[in-house]
Amino acid sequence: MKSTTHKPEPQLKPQPFETMKIIETPTLAENLARVEEFLRRYIVFHSDAHLAAIALWVAHSHTLDAFDFTPYLHISSPEKRCGKSRMLDALKPLVPNPWIAISPTDAVIYRTLEKKTPTLLLDEVDTIFTGSGKDESKESLRALLNAGFNRSSTIPRCSGPNHDVVDFPVFCAKVIAGIGKLPDTVADRSVPIVLVRKTRRETVERFRTREAEGLASGICAALAAWARADSTLTRLREARPDLPERLGDRQGDICEPLLAIADAAGGTWPERARAALVKLFTGAANDTESLGEKLLAAIRGAFAEAGVSRLSTDQLLDALMHCEGAPWVEWWERDLNSGNRQGPASRLARLLKPYGISSQAHRLPSGATLKGYAEKDFTQAWERYLPPSEK
Repeated sequence: MKSTTHKPEPQLKPQPFETMKIIETPTLAENLARVEEFLRRYIVFHSDAHLAAIALWVAHSHTLDAFDFTPYLHISSPEKRCGKSRMLDALKPLVPNPWIAISPTDAVIYRTLEKKTPTLLLDEVDTIFTGSGKDESKESLRALLNAGFNRSSTIPRCSGPNHDVVDFPVFCAKVIAGIGKLPDTVADRSVPIVLVRKTRRETVERFRTREAEGLASGICAALAAWARADSTLTRLREARPDLPERLGDRQGDICEPLLAIADAAGGTWPERARAALVKLFTGAANDTESLGEKLLAAIRGAFAEAGVSRLSTDQLLDALMHCEGAPWVEWWERDLNSGNRQGPASRLARLLKPYGISSQAHRLPSGATLKGYAEKDFTQAWERYLPPSEK
């Protein structure tokens, strides 16, 4: 019987492990850039400052628990069809728990904020705040927006069959969209974002909700994961970002969360965020400052241009009449053209009186006296009420 030789089975060479593809978590800076890229798909922006502020605000909406103040985004435009509602549509899939509300009733808005703490996307706010006279719903919304930027604020309302007084929390991330201006107290809590109608040469993609939500879902999830990370909220709570000198105290309060996020992102974001916010707030100054602030700024400019320490009342009035668009130009033009300087001079004195500034008689080298204003008398008012002038 033939013997059978058993051949050893061939030894298989160990194969190297396949290199697994590691999907790295996007950095905060990368996520902010993704927000900007997403928004550019659907909306025309005439300033990168707008995009930077919005991207930081989107990140802020995911980390609301880290902050005592929340800046509002005020999305406005001079006319219809500039993309305000589209902006809300684009922001909706990027933020946590979004709620687009159009002219909501008091009961709806207070109950929703209490139960859900949504990211409130308030559209067509101009239909609420325009018009003369007092309206209960208008005043109620104004109260909510005045208080709702501060975590510790609540608003008392009667509730239930027994009309019990309930303190409703109103702190949440908010976007306010509409044509025209907001009440000063609300504007003072908002980052101004002005949209313009696109030209025929400017093209954006058509906004299709399902496609846009698919693109945005990964960005939203990445920002949510960053916000849930162990150190994120602690780091943001402890942040004390340097504030640009040109921002006022209230502006500093509402910008601090955005600047803390910019500093956490690193790279170019800290410098870019500060430049963007200064640009947005100083660019909107003429829309938000009071008549007194406008007058003080114009007088500061008049002294700087003249290069003197004293201006006679006539010289100051003449300088103020060259302020294009200023309300006093229309008030005083007829009187000054007819030679009546007493009326405008008296009105100017009344406007300056609340600031403790009055005209004084100044002796000229000839021995004659001339009534006018001294630059030193304005110094304290300029320091208290105006941002530092650019050197």
